[in-house]
Amino acid sequence: MRDDGGISDESDDRPILPWRLVAGAFLHFVVPFYLIAVVTDVLLFGPHEVSGEGMLRHALAASPALLSGYVGVALLATLLAAGIDPLLRRGRARRLAKDPAVMDRRLADRVGRAAAVGKGRFGVRADAALAAMTQARWVYGDPSHRALAGDLIETVRVSCAAIESAPVDRRAAIAAMAAGTIEHLARARKELADVGAAQDERKARAAARYVEIRYAASDFSSGED
Repeated sequence: MRDDGGISDESDDRPILPWRLVAGAFLHFVVPFYLIAVVTDVLLFGPHEVSGEGMLRHALAASPALLSGYVGVALLATLLAAGIDPLLRRGRARRLAKDPAVMDRRLADRVGRAAAVGKGRFGVRADAALAAMTQARWVYGDPSHRALAGDLIETVRVSCAAIESAPVDRRAAIAAMAAGTIEHLARARKELADVGAAQDERKARAAARYVEIRYAASDFSSGED
């Protein structure tokens, strides 16, 4: 599979799988466990006559059983953690579905990564358009903004892949085509921004007019004879 520079959904930040955490914890503590277990076993079940040689022999004899038990417990715990992983994934998916802001942040992050991946790949025109779009205000809750963001991400992805696989003499033409597409998306993004700004201004004017009518100066002036 061709590397997309971390633009696709698969590259989004994901939690570490539970079984990896469990396995890593057991690997991390194997040496401390072994030392503590050996010392405890020698003190409790070792030879009555304390001698360095006798204690060493007892420790060596007990080591296989201790390590085998530790490995068995580690494998069992890791398998149990792997078994509950699908449940945790489904629960996390439900939580994300109930929080659209999380998906909006992911989409914003992917737009930023797409701009970073595309920078310098399609020429100065595309760089300027990408910079303008990343600096603009996006409203990812708006379906039009989300669709445009998805088109930008896909354009950068497929254009980078096309340049990488194309013969040298075709790369300039592909880069120019991609630059034109990105500029077109930038113009569409500006039109969306202009429409949004006009709507915001109308709402602000409506609010100002409402306040002006609702709280007229005569409502607060004291009556004078």
